[in-house]
Amino acid sequence: MSYHILIADDATMNRTLIRDILTKSLPNAKFTEAVNGEDVLDIVQFSQVDLIILDLVMPVMDGYETLRWLKKHPEFHDIPVIVNSAITEIHSIEQTLKEGAVDYFTKPLSPNDMQIILPLKARNALLLYEQQKTIVALNQQISEELKNANTFANIMLPKEKGFNQVELFIKYHPSLGIGGDFFDCVEQDGKIHFMIADVTGHGIAAGMASSMVKVLYRRIIEKKNILPNEILEEMNQSIFEIFDFAGKDNYFVFTAFVGILENGSLQYSNAGHPYPMIYRSKSNTFEEIRQNGFLVGMLNHVKFNTDSYQLDKGDLIFLYTDGLFCACEGKDFTGWENVFLLSRQLSKVITINPKDFLDELFYAFHMIHKSNHTDFTDDVAMMLLKVKG
Repeated sequence: MSYHILIADDATMNRTLIRDILTKSLPNAKFTEAVNGEDVLDIVQFSQVDLIILDLVMPVMDGYETLRWLKKHPEFHDIPVIVNSAITEIHSIEQTLKEGAVDYFTKPLSPNDMQIILPLKARNALLLYEQQKTIVALNQQISEELKNANTFANIMLPKEKGFNQVELFIKYHPSLGIGGDFFDCVEQDGKIHFMIADVTGHGIAAGMASSMVKVLYRRIIEKKNILPNEILEEMNQSIFEIFDFAGKDNYFVFTAFVGILENGSLQYSNAGHPYPMIYRSKSNTFEEIRQNGFLVGMLNHVKFNTDSYQLDKGDLIFLYTDGLFCACEGKDFTGWENVFLLSRQLSKVITINPKDFLDELFYAFHMIHKSNHTDFTDDVAMMLLKVKG
């Protein structure tokens, strides 16, 4: 591979010596020379440089000032710099390494320095720079893919308008640009079908899995008179039919809460999901929808239960994923009980503007995370359905 190496030293003999040494070990390298720091800045701004051999003591602009300038500018920050000088004090070595130099050698060069040490230092610095550029390119590619995936995920979110029986309000915050949390709301045959789910994992893989969950869900609810428990059971069976590893060490599992609302009657089934709530508008109170069940994809042929609630005009159903209250490494430092506590404190807000309720609840948990020196490390999804008259 061809490299461009810049040698900066005010002494012609030193530049020639370093060039001759490195030419033997890097025969394809291109060399450019500079006599002071200002020359270095001119060269790096108009050509691609892979390594700088920088003398510390130079006229006009010395090596210390040059190194600081390079490290302060993002476009040149990652260029590896090996400093050299006749100065042997430890303070000089410490200072340049703190300023961002990758290595250091002193003059005059010994035979071992010329034959072994300097060529190895140069090769190591060039290899490190290649790896850094590869990582940057991969990160840019991943960032672009996450951006596109997030756009796709947002397209798949349910639209908040267009329902006859309910008003829908949602808030979605993926932890890695795209996440495994998923919700959906569909009105068909006079019924509101809705679901919230949390797929194991984060990022693109979890996002792809959640997309598959949505496809499964949409297909299953097309069946007439299907009950929530039957929806979960059919989804669970489909997971085991699609993936041979389901139920083994490599889980594709997710929590889910499925509901069907028709003329104020709510039927629901829970697959290990955090307890949703019902807000009673007449009494200005919250009720927990307490029901447990196995996670989807954990056990084959598992059965779920369907229970029911009767809702009145103005009542709301509040669903959320555990990313709202869980800290890193799956440790729950607040407890899901705090969702109910904070929701009750925001009961006046939910009656005025349900969208503000979601925003303020999210912000409240953000502040709790911040006080514990963490941030949301899991995807967060929240959904409110308000019963119309």
